[in-house]
Amino acid sequence: MTQLILDTTGYNMILPESIKGGYVVEEQALSVDVEMITGRIVRQLRGNAWHITYQYGLFDDDTKNKLISVCRKGKGQAITCGFLPPDSSGTLLYSNFLVMAFTYPKFMWSRVVPEENEDTIRPLWGDFSLELREVRPHD
Repeated sequence: MTQLILDTTGYNMILPESIKGGYVVEEQALSVDVEMITGRIVRQLRGNAWHITYQYGLFDDDTKNKLISVCRKGKGQAITCGFLPPDSSGTLLYSNFLVMAFTYPKFMWSRVVPEENEDTIRPLWGDFSLELREVRPHD
């Protein structure tokens, strides 16, 4: 089942299904602290925004490179993402997100892929994590 699609208007990267708590979606309150003229500080609630964390363990070289490109783009500008909310029956929601943090995948091992003339060694990458936050509150 698709849990997360990054940059649906550009790279359109469908991430593999994460298991064992590697995909978490929660609503977080977006608020600002405002200092009143009397000196009191009050917290003004702006609304709730989706916060997504995603972890996955194994990528091939092409997927890793595309993933890093999408994450770099999302650090500098909002990207449209499709995500599976916690109360969904399988329908994805779409919204604009910023990449708050991501870890570069680490080299795990290589595998030999048999080809016509000779075997090719392909690297496999793992331990990737991503944190997204919705740009504007959805309610």
